[in-house]
Amino acid sequence: MSFFTGRPNRSVRLSVAVLGVLALAACSDDSGQQQSASPPPPSVSVVAAVNKQIQQSVSFVGQVAAVDEVNLVARVSGFLEKKEVEDGAVVKQGELLFQIEKQEYEAALERAKADLASSKADAALKAADEKRDKDLLEKGHVSEAAYEATLAQKEQADAAVQASDAALKQAELNLSYTDVKAPFPGQIGKTTYSVGEVVGPNTQSLARLIQLAPVYVNFSVSESEYLDAVQKHQIDPTDPTAGTPPKLRLVLPNGQDYGETGEIVFIDNRVDPQTGTIAMRGKFENANNQLLAGVYVTVIIEAPQETTALVIPQAAIQRDQKGPFVLVVNSEQTVEQRSVTLGAQTGADFVVTKGLQEGETVIVQGLQKVRPGVPVNAVLANQPEAQS
Repeated sequence: MSFFTGRPNRSVRLSVAVLGVLALAACSDDSGQQQSASPPPPSVSVVAAVNKQIQQSVSFVGQVAAVDEVNLVARVSGFLEKKEVEDGAVVKQGELLFQIEKQEYEAALERAKADLASSKADAALKAADEKRDKDLLEKGHVSEAAYEATLAQKEQADAAVQASDAALKQAELNLSYTDVKAPFPGQIGKTTYSVGEVVGPNTQSLARLIQLAPVYVNFSVSESEYLDAVQKHQIDPTDPTAGTPPKLRLVLPNGQDYGETGEIVFIDNRVDPQTGTIAMRGKFENANNQLLAGVYVTVIIEAPQETTALVIPQAAIQRDQKGPFVLVVNSEQTVEQRSVTLGAQTGADFVVTKGLQEGETVIVQGLQKVRPGVPVNAVLANQPEAQS
């Protein structure tokens, strides 16, 4: 059953119309506010480029090499009679390492001594004959031809003495070669043969001996880096240790800094035509024997004195096909892309040689949120944003 019959009265129709107008006005006002509101500029962390006192350096890949290393080879043949040291032992210069059977060479030495004695006796007899025939020649009792024959026999006997003496020295050498001694202090490697095996000049080496300390570190530098080092640090290529040459540091394969500093001791006298680099060599005392021959390390050449340079954090640096660049926040708080030329790395910073001025700010955090030309809210790194 309907409560309303007939048409609505005029006052009701007026009320509905007013409500409709107010609703439309409210919607129009909300739409205008939404269109006029815009998002705030993104916040980024920035750091100012500053001049710092730094010790400039440049790094290269190097390899540790022993100052002295040798394959110990048997110089005479025979059975290996003794091994006097264990594999991996650290030995002193002159220490006995291996012994080859001696009996054969001791017998050869005795024969050489006997041959020398016999040669000397024969030479003495021939000398007496020569003296006698010379006296008889002067008195006219023997012919010149007879004397010449006697003199030749004497000279032949003297030559035999020299040959026997040389054979004796060779026999003494051969006997001494049965004792294989360390030519320098170092560490012996794994031995090749066991006691009882036959060794000799034509067999493999008995073992390898490597000097532990000091050590060399070999590395190569480009032509431009070589010229920079020679000119800036006044290095004499013929005597790199003269004056105040730059110090060398090492970074080990595990990323740790090696405590000792070294010095450049050799610069090659030519550029390698295949690589365009110059070979250089550093020397380290290796007091803790930590540097082993063959290990690859990072060689860092440090300038002898600190210099002033413009630096920025590594986090600010990006790269594209044109090279390194940074995003700068200019005075209008707008992002600007700037190409830069980088120098050496010093800790977590990079030296900038071109492209920035001191005091200019570069973005270090929030790089993914911005692009060149957009406004930003720059906040100094490690400082809280201003409260609104």
